[in-house]
Amino acid sequence: MKEITISLTITIPLERTDINWVEEVVVRKREEVFKEVFREVVKVLEEGVKRPECECGAGAMVKEGKNARKVVTLVGEVEFERQRYGCSRCGAQRYPLDELLGMEPQKKCTVGVEERALWTAVEVSYEKSEEFLKKFTGLEVSRGLIHTMALEEGRRIMKWEEERREEVFGKGEDIDEGGKAQEVFYVQVDGTGVNDRENKEWMECKVGASFSRRAVVSKNRVKLVDKRSYAAIEGVEAFGEKFFLECVKNGVLEAKTVFFIGDGARWIRGIQRDYFPGSVGVLDLWHLERELKLALGEEREKEVEACKALALAGRGSEIIQRLMQVSSQMKSLEEMKKIVQVMGYVRGNLDWIANIPKVGEYGSGPVEKTVDVTVCRRFKKRGMSWYRWGANPLLKLRLLKLNGEWEAYWQSRRDATARYAA
Repeated sequence: MKEITISLTITIPLERTDINWVEEVVVRKREEVFKEVFREVVKVLEEGVKRPECECGAGAMVKEGKNARKVVTLVGEVEFERQRYGCSRCGAQRYPLDELLGMEPQKKCTVGVEERALWTAVEVSYEKSEEFLKKFTGLEVSRGLIHTMALEEGRRIMKWEEERREEVFGKGEDIDEGGKAQEVFYVQVDGTGVNDRENKEWMECKVGASFSRRAVVSKNRVKLVDKRSYAAIEGVEAFGEKFFLECVKNGVLEAKTVFFIGDGARWIRGIQRDYFPGSVGVLDLWHLERELKLALGEEREKEVEACKALALAGRGSEIIQRLMQVSSQMKSLEEMKKIVQVMGYVRGNLDWIANIPKVGEYGSGPVEKTVDVTVCRRFKKRGMSWYRWGANPLLKLRLLKLNGEWEAYWQSRRDATARYAA
């Protein structure tokens, strides 16, 4: 293995002796040393570069001068010159040193810088990410560049998801089953609105969560040990297929019993029917209670509680009968419309209400929390609005962190750019 030996002399004027001053000086010197070492390594590497052959078959390319390139690294921005080669026949140009360094064209940062910048960006705005990086790491990366990074990396993940979806649902390839066999597995789906900058309206972000194991952390806290989340602003079919594949990775196909819990919306029932046909559909009790309260009003709290008790017993038809009795007492047309509406909601979910006793009062709290953590805390802060093409890539990066896949993803990105010495 080839080695490079570099000798450096570092001079530090000893103006002060306190540790804080020493720390500040050493950090500054670290950047200077890195830049000097980087330049020496690049110089040695380029000396060993062979004249490249053009892919058009014209033979060896010719030198066309040198061009400077800047790149932001973990210890600051470095600039170096590299030889440009060109083909007289087809006009193609190449920078062999860039290829040797594993640097993609137009890339302005190393993978390490991208990881740190996006780790921040999935939590706070691009503007605050820029400020945070400069303050706490010394990296000067503009918010525009961080935004570009998020789009590129997020789209890379989205492309992989689409390819995986096409392999299974388009080409019919076998699914690699994932997790361990479980007695009970939970699948939950919900949606939330995200402010659409283009149409000045709300676009629905669909969210799914799956898990099988719950651990008691404290008296009133339960941790979902193996929860996986998925979220996207996309159509029902695309969401259903991709979310199903995430659940497969988490072990849904090995589970003996699968409970699918949702609010009974038509698109959510469609997800259960089309992608989890063997699961037990359960109407979330909290959503049913909310609909009853909206229809009956606060003054009929006893009626709401009575209907809730019937739901816990799985007696949806009796809820409808009770609502019909209440409707006969209504005096206004508006009140009557609300009762009719909630009766339709109950009637459309009778089969899911019948399954409520199988889970008791355990409802869609986990997916509600997932909606809050995944979407609301980053995409629904005051004054925020998004383009679909900008929100989805950032969502994918946020999910990497929430699903515990951040480190593995960025290691794969480093592996993809790895180049080994001869």
